[in-house]
Amino acid sequence: MKLLLIFLPFFLFAQNLIIKYLNLKPYYYQNQIINLKFKVISPVNDLNFTSANVDLNISNQTPYIYIVNARFKANNSPKDIIVISSKINQVINLNKIIKIKTLQPIKNFSNVLAENLSVKDAISTLDKNKILLSFIIKCKNCNIRDFHLKKDENLTVLNPNEAAYLITLPQNTKNFSFYYFNTQMENFKKITIPIKLKENTISTQTNINPNENNFFTPINILILIIIAVFLILFLIYQKIWILIFPILFFAMIIYQFIPKGEIFLKKGDKLTILPTYNSTVIYIIKKPIKTKILEKSRNYVEVKVNNKIGWVNENH
Repeated sequence: MKLLLIFLPFFLFAQNLIIKYLNLKPYYYQNQIINLKFKVISPVNDLNFTSANVDLNISNQTPYIYIVNARFKANNSPKDIIVISSKINQVINLNKIIKIKTLQPIKNFSNVLAENLSVKDAISTLDKNKILLSFIIKCKNCNIRDFHLKKDENLTVLNPNEAAYLITLPQNTKNFSFYYFNTQMENFKKITIPIKLKENTISTQTNINPNENNFFTPINILILIIIAVFLILFLIYQKIWILIFPILFFAMIIYQFIPKGEIFLKKGDKLTILPTYNSTVIYIIKKPIKTKILEKSRNYVEVKVNNKIGWVNENH
């Protein structure tokens, strides 16, 4: 009898399934991302789990014991998991399992609830008497898609726990702050980003943004000297084949400044400093635009939009 009372809160008997919730909390906050883990004990070994609104990860502990990891947002929308086999047809209604608690928001609350949250790669640029601030948000078990502070902003979700954020601020802004709710500590945490202005157009390495460089770069000057030497040799020896080399070297210089075609960018596309996946986002396209390709690197192309030069994935 005592044994039954101990396990009664954890087990739900429905048809022939026994369900044990392994990490169920007394309550969750509205819009919190829940990672619920539970064990399903079945008299049959051919269970199938499906859901239209819950992310599922299923593993077998034994042929008759299933470990289910369900990821979903705490709200009132349906959260059903359908369990089907040759002998069982059951619906697990997660809305009846969890209790939702309303969170009282505070000023500058970003609407994000997370186990932890941090920002990286913050870049501040001055553009027409306004500050453009961009940074990457990284968080754990967070409702990142709900991040919102002001109207003049843009959020690009990179994955369930990461997003690129861009916001326009007044010119005299010194710091930018917002709050998120820490679901582990159950309190609001403040994030502050100091505004450190950089040049409007960003270039971090030679040839990363070659079209912003001066024509007379050290490499180009060296090439021009070589061209001059071959022209002198041509004047001395009067051999036509000598002109092949200065022509080729001059073509190398001209090639740097020739557009490599055109690309159509859609709203939300990200311009980054380097042609890599994890590079810092410096600008997010606000409306569809067609622009010239300045350079190519693997599956990235370099473009210039609103006086900002950056790289965009060609398979956007």
